[in-house]
Amino acid sequence: MDWEKINHYVLEKQHLTTKFDNVLKCVEDIAGLNSIVATTPYLSLFNRIEDFQKSMLDEEMYEKRRLYRLRLMRATLFIVTSDFLPIAYSATIDRTQKRLAGFRKEYKLSAGEFKRLKDKIITVLGKGEKTAVEIRRELRTDISISLFLRLLMEDVPLLRGKPLGTWKGEQFRYSLLPKNIKLRMDKEKAKILLVERFLEAFGPATLKDLAWWGGFTQKESKKILGKIETIDIGEGLLLLRKEAEEFENSKVGEESLLLLSAFDQYVITYKYSTCPRIVDEEYLNNIYNEYGELHNPIIGNGRIIGRWYAKEGRIYHLLYERIRNRTELDQKIEEMEEFIRV
Repeated sequence: MDWEKINHYVLEKQHLTTKFDNVLKCVEDIAGLNSIVATTPYLSLFNRIEDFQKSMLDEEMYEKRRLYRLRLMRATLFIVTSDFLPIAYSATIDRTQKRLAGFRKEYKLSAGEFKRLKDKIITVLGKGEKTAVEIRRELRTDISISLFLRLLMEDVPLLRGKPLGTWKGEQFRYSLLPKNIKLRMDKEKAKILLVERFLEAFGPATLKDLAWWGGFTQKESKKILGKIETIDIGEGLLLLRKEAEEFENSKVGEESLLLLSAFDQYVITYKYSTCPRIVDEEYLNNIYNEYGELHNPIIGNGRIIGRWYAKEGRIYHLLYERIRNRTELDQKIEEMEEFIRV
């Protein structure tokens, strides 16, 4: 397979070759921002938006309220636009509810106990945005509200708001979704639209990639794909038929170098085709930490060529292979250091 061409095509769709100028449109084009780690959305936009400032995302989420952070695909946190929200929510709510049932059993919460505490928390949040500590104080309970809120997000569309302290904070405020926000639509239609959006943002991609990203079974993914016009460009890589000519005529552009978050959509989406798609087999064991999580990757021309981490405002890195433009890497590191210090 011509991975160089394929990866460049996706990098362009993901706004990772040339920086964009519109945060809202960028989030829409790339099918949302993974937000399982507080810093990831900011790092993702830093690599995609010209002259990106953290306040630009905060403004869209907390002032203009045109972006929303909820549990969606794979029951993990995503930041999405209001247009994409009913698609993602309706397509994934069944899996989310099944996950909730498992959690309740694990923590030995009866349906009645869960509902009583849920109703109380909804009443509290109906008065306005609150932290877990503020909710617990108002309810006068010793129950771990932080834990319960994580469970509750599987059942109620709670928004996770601005973190306490800095952009790196992992303690959040919670609120109810505004009543004027459309949330539900026909589930089967939503699944088709979600898969189409996935292929628009990440195709060519495999059935396994799709199932992983959306949180579907492979059987269900195959069923949904049967209702969408796609082509197989080889080795099970699927592309929307309407993109066939564009892909065929696409060219590999200038070399690119990126310092991405380990949870950036570009690198976590291809979980089952990481090798050989974005890393050579000889480096496969180098890209994960001892917990099986991906290191923050250095991406050269769409492939993982090293890793980086931040400590006390400085960036440290390890390259798996030599690069021709060391000056560019030094510049990228300097820019990232400046961004993360604030």
